[in-house]
Amino acid sequence: MNQTESIKIIETGLARCVAEPRGENGLEGYGLGQSYSFERCQDGKGRYCRVYPDVSFPDYYETCGEGVFAGYFEPVSEGE
Repeated sequence: MNQTESIKIIETGLARCVAEPRGENGLEGYGLGQSYSFERCQDGKGRYCRVYPDVSFPDYYETCGEGVFAGYFEPVSEGE
């Protein structure tokens, strides 16, 4: 019997793209200088980030490790 591991959302917010991934590390469709919604999560395997590339598809996200996220995005305040 499989048990679903719970996912804890540690942080939510906006992040600005500071380097275009262009398909690297499973991330694609992000424009330099554009802001995207993100969630920093933790499950039984560790911590990772979910990035939502398109507001037209609010349930679609891509995942990456925190180090990869830090290389392409920087969190921003709501007013920025």
